[in-house]
Amino acid sequence: MNWEKLVEQIPTVIEKVRTDYVLNNMIIKDDIFGILEKHCTVVYYPIENEINCGFHTKRFVKDKLEDFVYINTAKTIAEQVFAAAHELGHVWGVATQVWELAGEQSTLESRTEERIINRFAAELLMPTKEFRKTFWAHMEKLELDTNKLRLVDLIRVMVLQMNDYMVPYESVRRRVVETKIITQELGEALLKNAEDILPLVNAFSKDQNTMLDRVTEKKTIPGLRNLLETAEKSGELSIYTINKIKRDFDIDDISGTEDIVEISIEGAKRGEN
Repeated sequence: MNWEKLVEQIPTVIEKVRTDYVLNNMIIKDDIFGILEKHCTVVYYPIENEINCGFHTKRFVKDKLEDFVYINTAKTIAEQVFAAAHELGHVWGVATQVWELAGEQSTLESRTEERIINRFAAELLMPTKEFRKTFWAHMEKLELDTNKLRLVDLIRVMVLQMNDYMVPYESVRRRVVETKIITQELGEALLKNAEDILPLVNAFSKDQNTMLDRVTEKKTIPGLRNLLETAEKSGELSIYTINKIKRDFDIDDISGTEDIVEISIEGAKRGEN
């Protein structure tokens, strides 16, 4: 396996999916959730003390194989964003596409697949050209000298990058190496000294008006309310099951808001107010 050759194919795959799915915005951030929801069923649910930020699976629904993705909303929004991009790579079959483009003939192993998908997620959320551009823009704004750059100032810029792309510190640490902003040796030193560096990351994060550390605790499957209302009317599910799902997903009761209102149909057709 030639890892560098695999990496070279990832921008090609990203360009293809951007074209196929009309992804015009280069910096995606939390728009990734909406993109993911268009291509599979997404379950948002918080599970405390769980290592996994998310996972992808396939299940048969009425004799058709469907994609399902779970996002752990007990994690920070930054971790959720990266998890969503990672699982999107699985839904799109990115690893197989990269493997075939690189001309690999052997079987794609799961460990290599995960590595490819992680690199895909990083490139999708933090495109090389934009990532390098914003990094040096922050350096210039803070009037930092690359020849006399203190570790604390490097971390300060990396935290700004976290906010730019709504991703975790570890994702940025890997990306500054991948985009050749810093050397592999320095990147490994940052990882080795994470215990001393993470307090700096947290301190600089608090200085910004940022959502990075927010834990959403969201409980939903987009469109779940409509599905339950349809199931209730059709009798496909028992009232007990419907009420249990409503409790599990904190679906609020909206009864008593069924007043009839009138709008101008002609005005709506013409797009008038």
